[in-house]
Amino acid sequence: MKTRDTGKTVAGGLDRRAFLKAGGGAALGALLAPGLAGRAEAAGFTGSLDMLAWDFQPDTIKKLVGEWTAKGNPAVNVAVIPNLGYSPALQTRLRGGDAIDLYYNFAYNSQKFIDQGWASKLNGLPGVDEMVGDMFESARAAYVNAAGDIISAPYFSAVHMMHYNQRMLKDAGIAAAPQTLKEVYDASKTLKDKNVVASPYVAYWVKEFCEEYLHTYLLNEGVTAFDAAGKPVFADDPKTEGVFEWWQTMYQEGLAPKSVLNDDPGKLSNQMAQGEAAFFVLHHYFLSSIRSLGGPESANVMQGPIGGTNHTFQIGEVLQLGAGEDPARREAAWDLMKFYGWKDSAGKFSVFNQWAKAAGLAAPYPGFFTDPDVIAAFPDYYDLPLISKTFETGSKVVPARTLPWYPDFQAKVGDVVHALLLGQATPKQTVEALTGAANSAQKGRSL
Repeated sequence: MKTRDTGKTVAGGLDRRAFLKAGGGAALGALLAPGLAGRAEAAGFTGSLDMLAWDFQPDTIKKLVGEWTAKGNPAVNVAVIPNLGYSPALQTRLRGGDAIDLYYNFAYNSQKFIDQGWASKLNGLPGVDEMVGDMFESARAAYVNAAGDIISAPYFSAVHMMHYNQRMLKDAGIAAAPQTLKEVYDASKTLKDKNVVASPYVAYWVKEFCEEYLHTYLLNEGVTAFDAAGKPVFADDPKTEGVFEWWQTMYQEGLAPKSVLNDDPGKLSNQMAQGEAAFFVLHHYFLSSIRSLGGPESANVMQGPIGGTNHTFQIGEVLQLGAGEDPARREAAWDLMKFYGWKDSAGKFSVFNQWAKAAGLAAPYPGFFTDPDVIAAFPDYYDLPLISKTFETGSKVVPARTLPWYPDFQAKVGDVVHALLLGQATPKQTVEALTGAANSAQKGRSL
């Protein structure tokens, strides 16, 4: 396998040569070995592995892992628990000494789990440098920390996109889908004033998810919230207060429905399918749910970029390697991790291809978007070149989200933003509250 574009930089501003020196130089010999060639059994491991995942299509998870075992690899005991409450349940198991070889995790927990000794760094493992080199440069900081340590592999990735009802825009005389926050406000106001739709804009604004929209909206207006050291620089940018003014106005003027503070993505998708909303900003793959609902407006819903000349938010959850120290078992678990988070032994995106078929999920690899099997897996209504371009040049991952203090900040954002939306705090007070939450989290105080 050839590593893609070896001249590109990796996370933390390291170029590829520096990355090898910092993160994988000690195992350079191993890195030169074919990354996908070996089977786990070659390391002499004859037992079974333990894997923990959350409950998105558990039968598919077991089928995919079963395919890996069928190729002569060890059996895998797959346990599946609910997505809601996954993090505390996982931490409880790990604190109790549960030895899990490979597990799903949220990206914002990944560095914390390394620091706690619950997950292993991937530095020096065979093929790991090739895996990182295969990624979009824009994605690498989600998996490689500022010190050059590789802390996780992709489970799936997505970019926030604008889903819009093309017919409604045409009926209202709106020439093109809005991209900037001001354009979104103006278009929503026009649709409401012309009685095309009462509350045009929906988004997943429940408390637990407000943190993603914080980054989506700030990036939309050209603001990156944190610098490389994790300093909350959004507080110093005058555009930040304007972003919060927009957010509050959309809710207070009824351009978003009052129920949006509690609505789940299934309801929001159905509102788009039924023609009860004209705009829906969330991960690119929600176009699948809107279209598959088969509502009277499903076929009129299209997908476009957000951010104008700025960026949108790139997200993705991760796989982490357990902290077990047995060399043979660890090598077997890494082999499974490569299969699940990168490519199979034939160099194909076989797992990602299945997730693309199942739900339109993506992977942070340019080669994913040009793979004929992947292209065939996506329905025709997806603009894959647009999504690929958004990954490559139109989105950011916000590296601060993997820092060990970040989960404490993430947990606080929903309360602060809901107070803003409900008119209990001004935009200026919101900037101050979020800055205080970030600083408090970094000092280690419980939120």
